[in-house]
Amino acid sequence: MMLTRRHFLHTALGGATALGAAGLIGPRARAEPVIVVGGGPAGARAALTLRRAAPDRPVILVERDPTRLRPVETALQGFTRPAGGPDHRRLRAAGVDLVLDDAVGVDWRAGRVELFSGRTLPFGRLVLAPGTAPRDEGIAGYDAAAAHHWPAAWGSPRAARRLLAQLGALPASAHVVLRLPADGGGYPAIAADRARALARYLRDHRPDARLTVLDGARQSQAAALYDAHLAGAEVPIPVDWRGPGAGGGVLWVNTARGVLGTDAGEIRADAVNFIVPQQAGDLARLAGLTDDSGWCPCDDAHRSRLRPQTMVLGDARKGATRTTAAARAQGRAVAAVLSA
Repeated sequence: MMLTRRHFLHTALGGATALGAAGLIGPRARAEPVIVVGGGPAGARAALTLRRAAPDRPVILVERDPTRLRPVETALQGFTRPAGGPDHRRLRAAGVDLVLDDAVGVDWRAGRVELFSGRTLPFGRLVLAPGTAPRDEGIAGYDAAAAHHWPAAWGSPRAARRLLAQLGALPASAHVVLRLPADGGGYPAIAADRARALARYLRDHRPDARLTVLDGARQSQAAALYDAHLAGAEVPIPVDWRGPGAGGGVLWVNTARGVLGTDAGEIRADAVNFIVPQQAGDLARLAGLTDDSGWCPCDDAHRSRLRPQTMVLGDARKGATRTTAAARAQGRAVAAVLSA
C-alpha cells in the first residue's frame, strides 16, 4: 500500500491518545519529551534507539514527508538518496509518537518547536536532523522552472520519477548531461553513484547515447570514486567527465533550447540531471544553528556550538561524513548520550 499523508496519519497517529487531546502529545509527554525533528536515517534511528533505551521517556519524531518513512522504491534506486532509516511501522511499534508536520522554528526561551500547522510542541531535549537544502548559485536562467525541467532528483522520489520518464523518452543517440556542483551536491559518494546509475541506464536502454558529467570540483571526490569503480568493473562504462575549465563550470542555462553555457563554451543536451550545491536545511538556519558556511558547527558529541543544549545529526553538520551508515551511527550515538 502506498504510504500517503492520510494513510500515515491514520496508522501512525491514530493510536496515540493525547495526540488527540492536546492535538499532538500524549499523557506521558508531561515527563519532558525528547523531540527529534527529521525522519531521515539519523533522526529516525535516534528516535527508535532512544525509545528502546529509555522506554519511560516520551519520544516524538516530527517529519513533514511520509515518503521518507518508507523504503525507497526499487525502480528509483540510484536516482534518489537511500532512506536507510527505520520505517513508520517500526517506530510506531517501539512507542515513538509520530507527528506529520513541518517544523518551521524553535522558541528557545519557551522550549517549544513551532510547526507549520500553527501548533507548537514543548520539549525537554531537542535533537535536530534537518537535512540539507539547495543553495542558490546565481546561475543565469536557473530558476524554479529550470529545476523542474532539469530535475536534480536529489532526495525527491517525485523528481526521480520525472528524471526516469525523461530518460525513457530519449532518442537512441541522445546526449545526457549530469551536472555536479563544486561540493558534489554535498554527497560526493552519491554523486559518483548517480553517474554510475545514469551510465548503466544508458548502456542497458540507450546504448548509442552518450553521457557527459560537468563537474565543478577541482579535486573531485566523485570523479575519483567513479574512476575507482570503473577500474574494477567487469564491463566498464566510460563517461566524458569534464572538470573546471573544460566545461565543468556552468555559467548560464537555457532549458528551452537544451543548452548549458560553460567555461568551455555551449553544450547541448537532450536530458540534464542538474544537481545544485547544498547547505543545512531551512530549520537549522531559522533556529540559529548555522554559521557563515551554511552548515551547523558541532562538537564531537554532536552538540551545537551555537546552541549547546541542542544536538544536531545527519547531513546538516559542518564537516559531516554524509553517508547513510554515518547518519545511522550518529543517531545511535546521540540516543546513547540522551538515555544515559
